[in-house]
Amino acid sequence: MGLPVKIAFCTPFKPVHHPSISGDVTIARDLCETLQGFGHEVVPVKYFPAKNIHLKPGRWVGAGLALKQMMEQAKGADCWLTYGSYYKVPDVFGSWAAKQLGLPYFIFQASYAENRGKRVSTWPGFALNRRAMRLADHIFCNRMNDVHGCAKLLPDDRYSYVKPGLPGGMFEYDKPARARLRDEWGAGDTPVIVTAAMMRHGVKIKGLQWVFETCADLVANGRDLKLVVAGDGPRRAEMEALALPLLGDRVRFLGMVEREDLKGVFSAGDIFAFPGLEESVGMVYLEAQQCGLPAVATDDEGAPHVIAHDYSGIVTPVSQVKFTEAVDRLVTDVEFRKKLGRQAIEYVEQNHSAATNYLEMERTMESVVNRRRSG
Repeated sequence: MGLPVKIAFCTPFKPVHHPSISGDVTIARDLCETLQGFGHEVVPVKYFPAKNIHLKPGRWVGAGLALKQMMEQAKGADCWLTYGSYYKVPDVFGSWAAKQLGLPYFIFQASYAENRGKRVSTWPGFALNRRAMRLADHIFCNRMNDVHGCAKLLPDDRYSYVKPGLPGGMFEYDKPARARLRDEWGAGDTPVIVTAAMMRHGVKIKGLQWVFETCADLVANGRDLKLVVAGDGPRRAEMEALALPLLGDRVRFLGMVEREDLKGVFSAGDIFAFPGLEESVGMVYLEAQQCGLPAVATDDEGAPHVIAHDYSGIVTPVSQVKFTEAVDRLVTDVEFRKKLGRQAIEYVEQNHSAATNYLEMERTMESVVNRRRSG
């Protein structure tokens, strides 16, 4: 913006400094860092767990008290920015606080699904989310599905697409880490496939199973490879019990790897593979590609928007057979693999820089803030 501004930043889904890293927490932190890099003051307001709050009347009193604290923290702010609103976690704070404080109200990543308004069990959350979206001055979408949802509810000038982006310097190829870790893993010249996921209930587990089975199929067909798995969670023991009989000493579980240490793990690998079933954005693909790893994923939602097919990686249909074939191609075709790895770094730098992609968002916020000031 023309002048530094103070932004009240609300995250109804998780606090921005939540100890358990997820894609949403990562994006929220990167967004804060980028806006601060533009010279603005970002003030995370008090967190109150809003998930399914519409189904828990007893929590409204606590929510009201939290809202008062949020508004106190937001005094002197130039605008309010909420990260995330959908039927399970509707933004019940931002629209009210912004109105009372006379602030422009923005939402980053709001999801509108008409089918949620057709069921009694989901209608309350749907209605609260719809209300928040209609009251927002502007909504920024980093997922194409959300763009399509906004188109059903809002005029074209009230929402816009923001490409996912990484802060500069956070991820890069680390040659010393590659040598050190490959020696530690006993990899030698063997192709190393890296995958990463939180090991909790849901499609992440199914995605890891795909990777385990893919690697086992390739080994059974004579391929020489190693698999390195980053991530932790309540189902880690179950995942290890599944992978070890299939792959034996070819698989290594690293447990939770801090984000700042992931670049070393990615740099030590040769291929990043994760199907990304129902993956909304897939920031991990960008992180891996920025370190020179070609990525393999399916076209189920987010991956096609962060992987350039046959340029920085391979995007397959939602088919385990096709996914396995793609991984096999990169395992066996060394030159193609290295070419995609080099291009992956270039692709992320040119298309997914947070400083570049969030700049248009900043300009839109500037326009609304200035219009409000002059009004």
